[in-house]
Parts: sequence; C-alpha cells; structure tokens
Amino acid sequence: MCSTLRRVNTRSCPTQRRMLAYASVNHVEAYKHAIEGRHGQQLKLAYEEGDKYNKGIFDPFDEYKIEADGEHDEEAMEITAESVEDDDVTEEDFEQDAHPTKTIYPYKKDGSIHRTRAELVSLKAGAPAGGKFAIINLNGSQHKVTKDDVVILNKLRPVEKWAVGTTHTLTADDEQLLLIGSQDQTLVGLPYVNGGEVDVMVEEITRDKKVIIFKKKRRKNHRRKNGHKREVTFLRVLEIRFPEECVH
Repeated sequence: MCSTLRRVNTRSCPTQRRMLAYASVNHVEAYKHAIEGRHGQQLKLAYEEGDKYNKGIFDPFDEYKIEADGEHDEEAMEITAESVEDDDVTEEDFEQDAHPTKTIYPYKKDGSIHRTRAELVSLKAGAPAGGKFAIINLNGSQHKVTKDDVVILNKLRPVEKWAVGTTHTLTADDEQLLLIGSQDQTLVGLPYVNGGEVDVMVEEITRDKKVIIFKKKRRKNHRRKNGHKREVTFLRVLEIRFPEECVH
C-alpha cells in the first residue's frame, strides 16, 4: 500500500493548516487472480446468460413449425411507396411513417437508466455493474454513488446555488469527497481525497412522501394526527474522476 500526502490551506482560516491526504490501495493483481479463478467462471456464466437474449433463445421446435393456412411470407406482405394508390400520400410521408423520429432519453421516468434485456439478465445472474464509485458527504449524510445514480437529500440551501439544472463539482476542499474506488485501485481519504472530483447535477426539488405523526395520551381524551412532507433535492451523478497522479 502506498500513500500520498498533500497540504493545502483552509478557506475559512488561512492561518491554520490541515492535512488533506489519501491512501492508495492497488489491487490489480488480486482482481486478476480472482478473475482467473472461480469468481471469473461465475462472471462468464452470467454474461453468457445475457448473450442468449442478444443472439435469440434457442428453440428446438422452430424447424418443425407449420405455417397456418392463409399466412404469407413477410416479404410478400411488405407495403412500398410505389404500391400506395392514394394521391394524397406522398413518398416523403411514407418514409416518415416507416421511420418515425423518436427522442430517446437516457433515463426512465423512475430515474433509472435504460438497459437492454441482455444487460438486465446478466446483472440478475450476478454480473457486476462495474465502473468507478465514490463516497460523498453532503448535508451531513454520506452516500456511496456511481455514475448515473440519483441521490435524495434534504433540501440543499441556498436554493439560488442549488437550483434545478445547475451542476456542481464535489471536491476535498469542500470536505465532500471521502473515498474513490474502481476495480483496480481504491483511494481512502485521510480524511478527504485530495485531487478527486465528482460532478453532480440538481435534477429536481420536491417534497418526499407524507409521514403521518399520531400522538395520543391515555385517559386524557387527547389525540393529534398531523402529516409532514420533507423537502428534498434530487442529485444526478454525472462523472467521477480520480486525481491526475493516479490516472494510468
């Protein structure tokens, strides 16, 4: 294990100094050894499970299927622009209908990213999601995040700074980055990872689900029922970057 130490001045009190450092743990050989062993064989089976949906699931009865009466070849049933007799329909309209333009968003309505059926099957079978991860400290709470994750926090203030659509970079200078890791190495902050960065974007500011608060006093005929909705901020993790000296 090797460690790198760096000193920087604090913004709040320039006369004092603090230590911003991290311990770098390199586990490339351990990961390679695990991949070559039993763990690697399990991952291979997980990826093969997902490949079945890319190549098509084998059906032993395909060659014995008999077409029903009245069914025709798909090629004979295709409609072309030349076969359309309606004068109001042009060739450009036909091409637009055949290839409609669709806007594809990277995330679903629930906030999760779009994944193919093969990826979902591989993940369910045990394949790792992969990529970099980090532990961030925001508004008094710590969260382990990866790229494309959504973090739900108590409403961040001031609202002018954390407005919807704004992007922010979390660094060690603001005491917000505690750890960064990948499959090759892990940087453990002492107490913060100097030089690392995590880019986030404010995606939504809303209220959480209502929590019912019910109070009762025995033999006093006292009952109170109230509801409370917490104000929350949704942060989307855009990118995680290692310090420049750790990038290979």
